[in-house]
Amino acid sequence: MMRVTTSEKHMSAVTRILSVSMLALLHPLSALACANKSNDPAEVVQAQVDAYNAHDVATFASCYADDVTVADLGGKRPAITGVVALKRGYAFLATAPKEFRVVIVQRVVNGLVVVDQERLMGLPPGKGQPEAVAVYEVRDGKIRHVWFPPQS
Repeated sequence: MMRVTTSEKHMSAVTRILSVSMLALLHPLSALACANKSNDPAEVVQAQVDAYNAHDVATFASCYADDVTVADLGGKRPAITGVVALKRGYAFLATAPKEFRVVIVQRVVNGLVVVDQERLMGLPPGKGQPEAVAVYEVRDGKIRHVWFPPQS
């Protein structure tokens, strides 16, 4: 029979704490929100923003419901239905330049709805820093619907 000393038990506990601490340092807490099933709409939306900016398509998609719908209300882009289509639509993130990211200019939270005014950064010269409004509906810790209203 193997004996575990108090010192070994203490080291095991310290190792677990350090592992969790390192995970938190490597990933912002909001990025863990989807994996932790946070029900706070702002945390879920921020988690997907963080994953988008990290170019982590898998974590980004984990913030969305399996039957998510993403609609461009201006009609410029086809609707996305389902998390598989979402992953395909955002696969470009995996090869995007590190500088490419979205910055939240302003956020409004009203119950289950989060409205972000977003600015794209890191685009090639001449493309500027386009802005868009994204409206997210979050239920049960997952983004269920996203709407992008037309610019004009």
